[in-house]
Amino acid sequence: MIQASNPEVVINYNKLHADVKEGKSLDILLKKVKHRLVDNMSSVTADALGLSRAILCNDALVRRLNDLEGIEFMYQGICQHVMNTAKAFVDLCHIYKEFGDIFSEVGVREPQAEASLAFSKFGDTHRQIERKGLEMLKGIKVVMADLNTFLSKAVPDTRLTIKKYADVKFEYLVSFL
Repeated sequence: MIQASNPEVVINYNKLHADVKEGKSLDILLKKVKHRLVDNMSSVTADALGLSRAILCNDALVRRLNDLEGIEFMYQGICQHVMNTAKAFVDLCHIYKEFGDIFSEVGVREPQAEASLAFSKFGDTHRQIERKGLEMLKGIKVVMADLNTFLSKAVPDTRLTIKKYADVKFEYLVSFL
């Protein structure tokens, strides 16, 4: 952009005045900004701009954060899929109950004793399928509650802990630069 501009380029800057204590924290802050900028660019670009990649001490932690985001995304997908499947399964269970009611009704009206018994048993079996299916969903509900707790509590806490640790580690390492 500078080379493409007019022959004359004017750059203005403001000098920062800070006491020693503020200067130290400002220095750390600026190094953090540099670190984040350099971390998001290729080594070729960083080298071309004259920025050192030597301070990239948190690469392993950044990878861990990326892994955590991937795990979170996967578990959110699993939760959504299980919820959709559970809703469809509840609908299916209700259909089994309706079939059970219909078969039992036919069994009551059937004049032949053996056919009446067969329809009644068939109806009872369909009703039991509904009851057992709903019982199974109660067990899945407990697992889903635990998984939601993991996603809403453990993952954010872990993310925050890793970020805090990365910041402290960075501050420690830049104090030696």
